[in-house]
Amino acid sequence: MTIQKDIEYLEAAVPELETYLLSKELYYPLGTRFPQLTLGAVLLAITRAGLRAESFRARVESIRLKWQSAWDAKAGREVKARSELWMNYLAEYRDDPKFGARLYSQNVRYRAMLNLLGKPAHESDALLKSIFIEGNFIWDEECAGNFSHEIFWYLFGTLKKE
Repeated sequence: MTIQKDIEYLEAAVPELETYLLSKELYYPLGTRFPQLTLGAVLLAITRAGLRAESFRARVESIRLKWQSAWDAKAGREVKARSELWMNYLAEYRDDPKFGARLYSQNVRYRAMLNLLGKPAHESDALLKSIFIEGNFIWDEECAGNFSHEIFWYLFGTLKKE
């Protein structure tokens, strides 16, 4: 996803954020043009877009403060769901490392979302470090500066293919 697409996603998602927080849905539809609304997806888009998303960051923070308990409940549910998706991907990688390595750039977003949702360390990190090859930023270089190498180390490289 490009930064422009992140901005377009935020333009569609942020106006729906309060309604989403108060809904029972974990994955909230935004039509066919955009990925579903989740807190992790919003936080990832804001982080990827950096300074271009400052107005969205402020609005999201205001909504978070207003609806803190709903935010915490939804974030807790999403951490569980994203963690399962991430662990499933790593299991698939172990079954077929060559294929799994090709899918890393798409699936590592789950790990980044976990971090942004308040889970900086994950039970899979030891395994991930053992199969990780440090290298270039995994997504568009344009957003690399918005991710601390120290915190988001897993975005600066790829996985072994065997």
